Amino acid sequence: MEKEQIEVIFLDDDKLTILDRQFVEYGRSTKYKGKLPEKPASLEGKYTFVGWTNEEKLDCITQRLILVAKYNLEVNSEIKDAMYEASLENAENSKLNETMEAGQKVSAQQKALEKDPRSVTEIVNDILENGQTEIGENLDKDKDNFEK
Repeated sequence: MEKEQIEVIFLDDDKLTILDRQFVEYGRSTKYKGKLPEKPASLEGKYTFVGWTNEEKLDCITQRLILVAKYNLEVNSEIKDAMYEASLENAENSKLNETMEAGQKVSAQQKALEKDPRSVTEIVNDILENGQTEIGENLDKDKDNFEK
């Protein structure tokens, strides 16, 4: 009586590339028989093969098994440093932009105050009473009221 043969497939981490395909007798164990998987280095760093998903199931094959290669990424320290520096620069630029916007807002407020014919007390009271968020917000409307 012939024993049942079960398919075991070893895939690369793209889950498309077949690295090894075997038919194993039911209940037997098997091992990967191909060349050690490799993944090309990228800008992020170097990859090292570390094993297979479901590797523990290779000891006793009882059903069709698909294993996928696992890799460990060793981050390129130069890229890591460059990314860190870029994030710091980005944060600094963001703060600079916020500071410039705040300065422009203050400058616009100052110009609005210069154009407003009311006293400082009148302006502050108007802001408090009407819930304005910026001085000069209703300057055109106020100007019309004062000219009447």
